[in-house]
Amino acid sequence: QPQADSAKAVVSTQSTGEPGESLFPSNADGTSILDSKSPSFAETWGALEKLVDEGKCKNIGLSNFNIKQIEEVLKVARVKPACLQVESHPQLPNLELLEFCNKHGISFVAYSPLGNPGSVFRREDQVDLLHDEDVKEIAAKHGATVGQVLIRYQVDKGNATIPKSVRPARIDENLDVFGFKLDEEDMKTLNNNYLKYGPKGYRTCPCTGWGKSPFYPFQDEL
Repeated sequence: QPQADSAKAVVSTQSTGEPGESLFPSNADGTSILDSKSPSFAETWGALEKLVDEGKCKNIGLSNFNIKQIEEVLKVARVKPACLQVESHPQLPNLELLEFCNKHGISFVAYSPLGNPGSVFRREDQVDLLHDEDVKEIAAKHGATVGQVLIRYQVDKGNATIPKSVRPARIDENLDVFGFKLDEEDMKTLNNNYLKYGPKGYRTCPCTGWGKSPFYPFQDEL
């Protein structure tokens, strides 16, 4: 019996790099080297479903798919995606995508819930969500840290969230978010925070090096 029977696998729209030793194969100008033989979503999803059939995966899901791309998978899926993992925080709440996932019973998993303050994928013009005055005001109101408010924001929307930290004290702090609850006014403020940056909000991980890929999910933001 394989030990991976409780594992999960997630397919990302951006996993289309040329096979080789590099995890992120790139040209000299920083654009990604795309795999000319990338399989379709239907073919890739079928391969994941086979892993479920063989007992090697219990759950399979998606990452960085837009609504149209999810619909494409749902048309051919025998095994429905268990989750969608995408960037989500007040600067980019992805409310329409969340509504779609809720409608179709797909768990919404928010990565970079703190606005991606320390990642190598940060934008050069990165806006620091941890110093946003509205978020700081809500944190002071609840006697919480800004990070705790941003994590609780996802919890109160019913989302799973995966903040990243390597410091034990910060990991403990990130888990300590169940002693308060954001009220309706807090949620309205946080849901509308993205409007400070334009109608589409502010994506901290645009991965524009993949922009020429036919699978790139954020074409409307380029």
